[in-house]
Amino acid sequence: MSKEAFETNCGTNSEPFALQNLGNIMEPEFSENCILIIDPGMRIHNRAYAVVRYANELYFRQYIERGDKKFLVPLSTQHDEIELKGDFEMVGCVVQQKQRKQKSLHYYHLNPETKEMDFTISGKEKTKEDR
Repeated sequence: MSKEAFETNCGTNSEPFALQNLGNIMEPEFSENCILIIDPGMRIHNRAYAVVRYANELYFRQYIERGDKKFLVPLSTQHDEIELKGDFEMVGCVVQQKQRKQKSLHYYHLNPETKEMDFTISGKEKTKEDR
Protein backbone atom coordinates (compact mmCIF):
# COMPACT_ATOMS: atom_id res chain seq x y z
CA MET A 1 0.00 0.00 0.00
CA SER A 2 1.37 3.42 -0.80
CA LYS A 3 2.17 5.81 2.03
CA GLU A 4 -0.06 8.51 0.52
CA ALA A 5 -3.15 6.26 0.31
CA PHE A 6 -2.69 5.13 3.90
CA GLU A 7 -2.26 8.62 5.32
CA THR A 8 -5.22 9.93 3.34
CA ASN A 9 -7.53 7.16 4.51
CA CYS A 10 -6.35 6.47 8.07
CA GLY A 11 -4.97 9.67 9.48
CA THR A 12 -2.42 9.73 12.25
CA ASN A 13 -4.37 9.43 15.51
CA SER A 14 -3.94 6.63 18.03
CA GLU A 15 -7.41 5.09 17.67
CA PRO A 16 -7.76 1.54 16.31
CA PHE A 17 -8.68 1.41 12.63
CA ALA A 18 -9.64 -1.18 10.02
CA LEU A 19 -7.75 -2.31 6.93
CA GLN A 20 -8.64 -4.92 4.35
CA ASN A 21 -6.04 -7.61 3.71
CA LEU A 22 -5.27 -7.71 0.00
CA GLY A 23 -3.43 -10.68 -1.42
CA ASN A 24 -2.35 -14.06 -0.08
CA ILE A 25 0.92 -13.08 1.60
CA MET A 26 -0.41 -13.81 5.11
CA GLU A 27 -2.39 -16.99 4.37
CA PRO A 28 -3.41 -19.30 5.92
CA GLU A 29 -3.97 -17.23 9.11
CA PHE A 30 -5.30 -14.17 7.26
CA SER A 31 -7.30 -14.86 4.12
CA GLU A 32 -7.51 -12.46 1.22
CA ASN A 33 -10.06 -9.68 1.83
CA CYS A 34 -10.46 -10.31 5.57
CA ILE A 35 -10.84 -7.16 7.67
CA LEU A 36 -8.03 -6.39 10.12
CA ILE A 37 -8.37 -4.20 13.19
CA ILE A 38 -5.07 -2.40 13.81
CA ASP A 39 -4.21 -0.84 17.16
CA PRO A 40 -1.49 1.82 16.86
CA GLY A 41 -1.15 1.89 20.66
CA MET A 42 -0.13 -1.77 20.92
CA ARG A 43 3.64 -2.17 21.36
CA ILE A 44 5.37 -4.21 18.70
CA HIS A 45 6.92 -7.45 19.94
CA ASN A 46 8.49 -10.58 18.54
CA ARG A 47 5.97 -12.65 16.54
CA ALA A 48 3.35 -9.85 16.44
CA TYR A 49 1.28 -9.36 13.31
CA ALA A 50 2.03 -5.78 12.42
CA VAL A 51 1.66 -3.02 9.89
CA VAL A 52 5.05 -1.41 9.41
CA ARG A 53 6.21 1.52 7.29
CA TYR A 54 9.61 0.74 5.78
CA ALA A 55 11.43 2.14 2.75
CA ASN A 56 8.44 4.36 1.92
CA GLU A 57 5.99 1.43 1.74
CA LEU A 58 3.50 -0.14 4.15
CA TYR A 59 3.75 -3.84 4.91
CA PHE A 60 1.45 -6.24 6.77
CA ARG A 61 3.64 -9.12 7.98
CA GLN A 62 4.70 -10.97 11.08
CA TYR A 63 7.43 -9.09 12.94
CA ILE A 64 10.25 -11.47 13.90
CA GLU A 65 13.44 -10.76 15.87
CA ARG A 66 16.44 -13.04 15.38
CA GLY A 67 19.24 -11.90 17.64
CA ASP A 68 19.70 -8.21 16.94
CA LYS A 69 18.15 -8.45 13.45
CA LYS A 70 14.51 -7.65 12.68
CA PHE A 71 12.41 -9.11 9.88
CA LEU A 72 8.97 -8.81 8.29
CA VAL A 73 7.96 -12.37 7.53
CA PRO A 74 5.05 -13.47 5.31
CA LEU A 75 3.14 -16.56 6.42
CA SER A 76 2.90 -17.79 2.83
CA THR A 77 6.11 -19.53 1.78
CA GLN A 78 5.63 -18.19 -1.75
CA HIS A 79 6.88 -14.76 -0.64
CA ASP A 80 10.21 -13.51 0.67
CA GLU A 81 10.86 -12.06 4.09
CA ILE A 82 12.22 -8.53 4.44
CA GLU A 83 15.09 -7.68 6.75
CA LEU A 84 14.53 -4.31 8.38
CA LYS A 85 17.80 -2.46 7.90
CA GLY A 86 17.78 1.03 9.31
CA ASP A 87 14.75 3.00 10.39
CA PHE A 88 11.19 1.73 10.23
CA GLU A 89 7.93 2.95 11.75
CA MET A 90 5.53 0.70 13.60
CA VAL A 91 2.03 1.70 12.46
CA GLY A 92 0.18 -0.81 14.66
CA CYS A 93 -0.42 -4.42 15.63
CA VAL A 94 -3.31 -6.53 14.39
CA VAL A 95 -5.58 -7.11 17.37
CA GLN A 96 -8.56 -8.65 15.56
CA GLN A 97 -9.65 -10.02 12.21
CA LYS A 98 -13.06 -10.68 10.75
CA GLN A 99 -13.65 -13.07 7.86
CA ARG A 100 -16.88 -13.57 5.99
CA LYS A 101 -19.27 -16.02 7.65
CA GLN A 102 -16.86 -16.56 10.54
CA LYS A 103 -16.62 -15.12 14.00
CA SER A 104 -14.04 -12.50 14.83
CA LEU A 105 -10.64 -13.73 15.97
CA HIS A 106 -8.77 -11.74 18.62
CA TYR A 107 -4.99 -11.86 18.99
CA TYR A 108 -4.67 -10.26 22.43
CA HIS A 109 -6.51 -11.39 25.56
CA LEU A 110 -6.47 -10.19 29.13
CA ASN A 111 -4.69 -12.71 31.33
CA PRO A 112 -6.90 -12.97 34.45
CA GLU A 113 -3.90 -13.76 36.67
CA THR A 114 -1.33 -11.21 35.50
CA LYS A 115 -3.80 -8.62 34.12
CA GLU A 116 -1.49 -8.33 31.08
CA MET A 117 -2.54 -8.68 27.46
CA ASP A 118 -1.36 -12.07 26.17
CA PHE A 119 -0.71 -12.59 22.45
CA THR A 120 -2.02 -15.71 20.66
CA ILE A 121 -0.43 -16.58 17.34
CA SER A 122 -3.57 -18.13 15.80
CA GLY A 123 -6.18 -15.90 17.41
CA LYS A 124 -9.22 -17.05 19.34
CA GLU A 125 -12.75 -15.97 20.03
CA LYS A 126 -13.07 -13.52 22.88
CA THR A 127 -14.89 -14.85 25.94
CA LYS A 128 -16.47 -12.98 28.85
CA GLU A 129 -13.36 -13.68 30.93
CA ASP A 130 -11.25 -11.82 28.34
CA ARG A 131 -13.20 -8.59 28.70
